Parts: sequence; structure tokens; C-alpha cells
Amino acid sequence: MRLFRRLGMDSIAWSLRRLYCPVAKDALVLEIGSGASPYFRANVLCDAYEETQERFYAQLVHDRPTILAFGEQLPFRDRSFDFVIASHVLEHSADPERFLSEIQRVGRAGYIEVPDAFMERLTHYGFHRLEITDVDNELVIRKKKHYIQDEEVVSLFHHKARPIFPKWVAQFPFHFHVRYYWNKETGGIRYRILNPECDASWQGPRAQPTEITENSSSMAIAKRWALTVIRKLFSQNARNRAIDLMNLLQCPMCQGRAFDLKATHAICRGCQASHVVYLPRWSQKDSSATA
Repeated sequence: MRLFRRLGMDSIAWSLRRLYCPVAKDALVLEIGSGASPYFRANVLCDAYEETQERFYAQLVHDRPTILAFGEQLPFRDRSFDFVIASHVLEHSADPERFLSEIQRVGRAGYIEVPDAFMERLTHYGFHRLEITDVDNELVIRKKKHYIQDEEVVSLFHHKARPIFPKWVAQFPFHFHVRYYWNKETGGIRYRILNPECDASWQGPRAQPTEITENSSSMAIAKRWALTVIRKLFSQNARNRAIDLMNLLQCPMCQGRAFDLKATHAICRGCQASHVVYLPRWSQKDSSATA
């Protein structure tokens, strides 16, 4: 990736970034907000929804141990993971302080990737609740009062620059995104929220699933097929199938560690809280796990 950047081929380097994860071969890696295109190195996946407008109803990939949960309430034990990937998910959170606290609770180190605040201000994604940039290795976060922060700027952007903006981003992707690595041994995630009093839990624009159709062009189909093949080649498939997800869990409601597996749900014995899980190595027989 660095070679391509030195050669001025940022678009190629950007495409290859998912192959890079600075961890040992035996490290246990969690990805939050994995969606339809999880990182190859992730061993355990976590996403809030099976399908959602926020990723344009793309199908959730669960080819390794997967659980449905929000980043602000992760159902995992403290320090369960060596590395936590949170790529294009923090900006969706209305409570960034809680989100960042949770990923540091369950992980020892990690990687955060988000659109830069400048890009966010212009493109005003309807599902993004935060504007985030990095200054001197510190995340600077602003909660959005509405999905459009500056109507005048957005209007000017749409009038002149919107048609060519995707080309800018494709040509200079590293300039339009924040890539942040953190490690608890060196102080964890450094961040500040500029307006902590702001309520970012507003309702975003809604659309029906039928209004958003999957890209069926030959190029899009080829890309999805290629990603599937690459995942099989670069993921730790055998190891992932052997992971006992149930023994990593901790109930975010009562902190209980005893769970029963009923079909596709992990149910806390203490408070009966339930999470949808996908366990590729198991059949749908009932099972259980205790601390």
C-alpha cells in the first residue's frame, strides 16, 4: 500500500488498505459495523442490523461468528479482543463517547476509519450524526444538529461541484477520510467532542427498500464475486469456524456471562436479553455457555 502511495497511485493503495491489519497471526480481531463487506482479517463480526437503509439494504455477510448489537452496548467481555476494527461506523453514533469507551473496553488496540469532517459537511449523508477530523493524532468530533449542517454550503456544492466530487474522492481518498490507529498501551483513543451537549439522536431521512435497488451491472456483480473469493483466500477460515463466540459474550444489561443458544439467538440466563447470532461451525442445535 505504501509503495502505491509513493508512486502517486492513491486509488489503488486505498483499494488495498483492507488487506492491511497490523496484528500478529494469532491475534483475535473484532469488526464492528462489518455490514456487507467485512475486513478479511476480522475473526468475529458485529453489526446492528441484518439489513438497513444505512448500508442501502446490502445483505449482511456472516461467514464467521457474528452477533447483532450496537457499538454503544457491545455484548463482549472486557479485553476479549486484541484488535477492534470500526470502519465507517463511528459517524453513525449519536453517543460517540459511549461508543469509543466500549471499543476500548473490549479491545486492546484498534483502527477507526470515517469520512473527514470536510467531506461530511459537503455530502451531508442522511445517516451520519457526527463530523470527525483528526488533528495532531486526536479525533475532533462535532455532533450534528441535523443531517444538513450548512444549507448554504450544501446548496453551493450541489450547484457546482457535486458531479465531479466522486472523481476527487476516488483520486485522493486519503485526503477525504480519517484513518486512526490506537493502542491502550500508548494512551488509547485521544479525542474531544466540541459540543457534547448537542442531541444527535434526530430521525434521519427515510426511504422504502423498494426505492433502493441493488446495483446489477456486470461490473458490480463482478466486484461482489471478487470480494467473496478474496474473503475466502485471505480470511482465517478454519480458525474462525473454531471460535467459541459464546465464551466471549457478556450481557450489556446485567453483565452476566452465562448464555443459552436457542436456534439463532444467544439468550442471557440472568436477564433473558437476546442477541441474534450466526455461528458457521455449529448446526442449529441448542447449546449453552457459562463463565
